[in-house]
Amino acid sequence: MSRTVFWLVGGGAIVIAVALAVAWRGKLTEQAVIDLATKPAAVAPPVQAPTPPPSAERSPASSPAAPEAVTMPSFDVARIGPDGRAVVAGRAAPGAKVVLLDGGKEIASGVADARGEWVIILQEPSLTPGQHELRVIQHIEGRAPVTSDQVVVAVVPQPPSATASPTAPAVKEETLVMISPPSGPARLVQPPSAAGVPRSGDLVISTVDYDDRGHATISGQASPGTTVRAYVDDKIVAEGVAGADGRWRLAPANPIEQGKHTLRIDRIAPDGKPVARLELPFERVPVLPAASGDRKRLYVVRGDNLWNIARAHYGEGWHHTKIFNANKEQIRDPDLIYPGQVFSLPKVE
Repeated sequence: MSRTVFWLVGGGAIVIAVALAVAWRGKLTEQAVIDLATKPAAVAPPVQAPTPPPSAERSPASSPAAPEAVTMPSFDVARIGPDGRAVVAGRAAPGAKVVLLDGGKEIASGVADARGEWVIILQEPSLTPGQHELRVIQHIEGRAPVTSDQVVVAVVPQPPSATASPTAPAVKEETLVMISPPSGPARLVQPPSAAGVPRSGDLVISTVDYDDRGHATISGQASPGTTVRAYVDDKIVAEGVAGADGRWRLAPANPIEQGKHTLRIDRIAPDGKPVARLELPFERVPVLPAASGDRKRLYVVRGDNLWNIARAHYGEGWHHTKIFNANKEQIRDPDLIYPGQVFSLPKVE
């Protein structure tokens, strides 16, 4: 075979080989295109945000802090002597400055300790004779002042008169002190006399009053929910239950005759037996109707004071001035009333 034919044959084989390669590659490419079109594409897994370590703190902007509870200042103890010197104690926020006010005027201050307890001793100047209303204000730097919702009501007695008879028996008057909450009955912490109020255990008589026809009302305090029974001259006249605040009020159905009587109050146990008893002599004296047409009268018993009487009959001690104004002919000093006095109780509009 000539050399020319050999190169032609060789060249043709190369051309055929190249053509076959191109065709085979094209088939693969076409199959790849078909596969991509018919098979679902693989889905890449979602990218997760990195989780912060457990010790990482949240930003205050993304998690607002809860508001801090406000501690209300309060009174626990109030001891005030007849000379007006006082020791007052209570609770407030730890480290707070506590200012004692008398009728809105600052008279002393102190600081609450780490447990929130504070004590203020008032020596000079002391409280003057007469009525006082004490509150405390709590001051913490960077915060608004907070005023106690309790009030300590104190009535400092007048000093003994220099003109008093040296042979007359000395009557020692104590300072009346009560802690009054924003609602509910006041708590007597210091009676106005050494004898205090009529009491037997938890049973207390607050007032005994009657009108000109002899219809009486008796009030006092006992354990909440307990039964209280009243007797006049050993005859049962009324029975009731002390309320949730411990107050009770009894109104005998029949009028009480004029003259001297013995009032007895029993607290009755669930088995029907008396577990506390108080006896109090009193006299129903004839009284004339008040000029205003209000015929309500009150018989003052030992331990009474105008503030307690006003709270018992009007619901607010601040009305004691109305009782004073209606009975000026009998009350020379509003801080001094005596057992046996009979007061008219004006209506409160």
